[in-house]
Amino acid sequence: MKDEGKTNSDWAVIFDVDGTMVDNAKFHEGAWIEFGRRHDLPIDGEYYRKNIHSRSNDINIRKLLGEDTTDANVEKFGDEKESIYRQTFGPVAKEIAGLKVLLDSLKQQGVKCAAASNSPRGNVDLVLDKLDIRNYFDVIIDNDQVNIGKPDPEIFFMTAQKLAIPPDRCVIVEDSISGFKAAENAEMAYIVITAGADSSELKFAKHAKAIHQDFTAITPEYLERLL
Repeated sequence: MKDEGKTNSDWAVIFDVDGTMVDNAKFHEGAWIEFGRRHDLPIDGEYYRKNIHSRSNDINIRKLLGEDTTDANVEKFGDEKESIYRQTFGPVAKEIAGLKVLLDSLKQQGVKCAAASNSPRGNVDLVLDKLDIRNYFDVIIDNDQVNIGKPDPEIFFMTAQKLAIPPDRCVIVEDSISGFKAAENAEMAYIVITAGADSSELKFAKHAKAIHQDFTAITPEYLERLL
């Protein structure tokens, strides 16, 4: 055990945002269905879960509208969908149980934390600001900052580099198949939070160090032992 008050700056925790910090999948699903209604696209709950969930907007928009869709239109339609989402989720956003307590404990012990999300910056900002947790994060990476989103490992390598912590000294906290695969592709330790997860995806977390319903039983000491 480390001396009380000594910082643990040689390791870090990287948190996904959507589905990990908050249970918001049904709001993303609803926003995509409404987007589809507006543009006469065949999006329902089943299509969302099989083809859209946890993937980045550039992938989803091009899958729906065609691979030749211009970057400008990808951005325009992505912004439209996210505006629908933020209008519905913003007023009711709340943390998955135990998140802020864990973040506070990590901060008190000097453990660096990062948020690394496939979502655009506006959605990340919504969660961090609505939950009032922005000050806990040393690094914030969103989909706009990477060339390829999860399941590519780029986002986790970039985050570790900005934290100035080796990848093998980071614990990733995830909820979705794209996050599991990104962590595994990076060969980095990860745990799964299920409160906001799609239960059908949990079977793909084959190399997770642990699976928890929420954050209430997780401590900094527990996370460090996983490394």
